[in-house]
Amino acid sequence: MWRVIMTSIDHAYDHTGITPKGRGSVYKTVIEWFSENKRGKVLDAPAGFGLVSMFLKKMGFEVTCGEIEPEIFQVKDLKCIYVDLNRKIDAENDTFDYVCCVDGLEHMTDPYRAVEEFSRVLKPGGYGIFTLPNYSNIEKRFKFFWFGYLTHPADVEKFRNAGSNLFNFHNSPLTITLLDLIFSINGLEVEKIMRNALKKRQYLFLPVVWLIKLIALMASEEKKKKYRFDLTLKDEVIFGGNNLVFITRKRKGSSPPMTNRE
Repeated sequence: MWRVIMTSIDHAYDHTGITPKGRGSVYKTVIEWFSENKRGKVLDAPAGFGLVSMFLKKMGFEVTCGEIEPEIFQVKDLKCIYVDLNRKIDAENDTFDYVCCVDGLEHMTDPYRAVEEFSRVLKPGGYGIFTLPNYSNIEKRFKFFWFGYLTHPADVEKFRNAGSNLFNFHNSPLTITLLDLIFSINGLEVEKIMRNALKKRQYLFLPVVWLIKLIALMASEEKKKKYRFDLTLKDEVIFGGNNLVFITRKRKGSSPPMTNRE
């Protein structure tokens, strides 16, 4: 039923009354994944205006909503608490069956702390769903080559116009290998990587990608491992859309996060 309802979510926001903070295809992908999984306790942070939280509640999940600007939250029958993911999540260890972070990590000044906290409050065997811009697709690689940046440049004027709040910027343009490291050191295994949507114009770069893959194929096993071709040349990544959706799972019996913090 929910898959039918969500089919046209890109055009359905006027009917929900809740404004999305990101691309509709990202929300659609996340909500469809949840619709096919067992109900349980979910931490949705940053919750934004509450679109994901609203659909999860309607599907029968027990939702805790967290946001650094809780005043922007628009779902009337859900409470949204203040959460700064750069610092600490106010919850006990092993509390949630799922944690959901839609387009949040790239806004963090300390994404390592954010994932560490998500892992801490997630039950062993629980799932972490993370979406963020795909800084590793072939189009982004060409843009970096030509223009020298992965995300749109910011300046002091833009900072002031954004209320002097860093969380309104993409502070951490995380590439696929860094994301894999952040998840791994915090006991989260990547089970699946999904793209939010196909980006057809990227296939204009198909001959270049074939050449890159051919060169990688002829590389030694040592270099394949060193440069993580298994990740960087994955079709969902190099031909991925504007966003990637990571389905991670916390290892059962995993030790506390490996980062050295007080």
